[in-house]
Amino acid sequence: MLEKKTQDTEIQAILDFAIEICETVLRNITDIYEKENHAIPVGFSENEDLNLNAPALYSDTFHLRFVHNMARHGMTSYASSFAACARTDVKDLFSITIDLTRQLYNKSLNVSLEKGLYSRSAPIPIPEKVEFIEKQGYLTGWFGERRPMNAIEIMHFYNNMERNAVGKALLLGFAQTASLQEVINYMVRGANIASKVVEFMAHILSEENLSETPTLDSDVLNSSTPAFSDKLIMFQVSTLSGMSLGYYGVALGTVSRRDLGSKFMRITLEALQYAEDGANIMIDHNWMEKPPSSIDNIEIAKNKKKQ
Repeated sequence: MLEKKTQDTEIQAILDFAIEICETVLRNITDIYEKENHAIPVGFSENEDLNLNAPALYSDTFHLRFVHNMARHGMTSYASSFAACARTDVKDLFSITIDLTRQLYNKSLNVSLEKGLYSRSAPIPIPEKVEFIEKQGYLTGWFGERRPMNAIEIMHFYNNMERNAVGKALLLGFAQTASLQEVINYMVRGANIASKVVEFMAHILSEENLSETPTLDSDVLNSSTPAFSDKLIMFQVSTLSGMSLGYYGVALGTVSRRDLGSKFMRITLEALQYAEDGANIMIDHNWMEKPPSSIDNIEIAKNKKKQ
C-alpha cells in the first residue's frame, strides 16, 4: 500500500524493495510449511485488511523512517531466530533474510542521509587511553554527584527515544483511522505512553547536554479514512510492543548507573501492561492466532478419563 501513496521516487524504490523482501520471505516460509504439512497461518489479505483507495495517512519521509526502523528490528529478530535453529533449510531461510534486511537497512539509511533525515546520536570524545573503574560510585546515581552517562547508556536512551518518536506518529495515524472505539482508545493510550517516554528520555539526555527531542507528529496527515483493518493495526502495534520490551530488557541489563536502570524498569512495567491489554483486545475479537505449542499430556489424560 505504501508505494501507492508515495510521491518521492527514491523513497518509493525503498518501499518496493521492502515489499519484495516480504514476498520472498513469505514464499519461502510457506514452502517449508507445506513440505511439513504444517497449517498455514491465516494472516492478512489485501482485500480484507488494506484499503488501497484510502488517502495517504503519512508523509513520504515517515514511510522512509518507518521502513528503516523496521529493518533495524528485522536484523535483530532474524539474527536471533538464526541462532536458535538447527535445520539447514530454516537456517538458509534466515541467512537469506538477514542479508536482504541488511540491504534494506543500508539502502534506507543512505537515502535518509542524502535527504538529511537521519539523526545521529550525540558525539562523545574519543578516549586517548584505557581507564578502569576504581570506585563503586560509578554505579550510583540516586544521590549526590552523578557521573556522566557512558556510551552504552547514551545509545540505549537515544535509540529508545527515537523508536518511540516513530511509534507515537504511527499510533496517532492509526487512532485517526481505526474503526472500533476500543481500538481507537488503545492507540491514543499508546501514543501518550510513547510521548511520555520520548519526553522523559530527552530530559535525561538534555541534562547531559546531549540531544534534542525528536518529533514526527507533523508526518501524520489529516486523513480519517481507514487504510488498514483494526485487526492489522492491533497486530502491528502488538508486534512493536513486544520488540520494545526486548529493547528495554537489554537496556536494563546493560546500563550501569542505578538511577538509569530504575527508569527503564518503570518504563518496562508500563509497556508490559500495555502489551497485555492489547493481547486481550485481540483475543476478544478472535484476531490472535495461536502459535504451535507442546502437548498437554495432563489435558489428554483428563479427556480420556471422561470418555
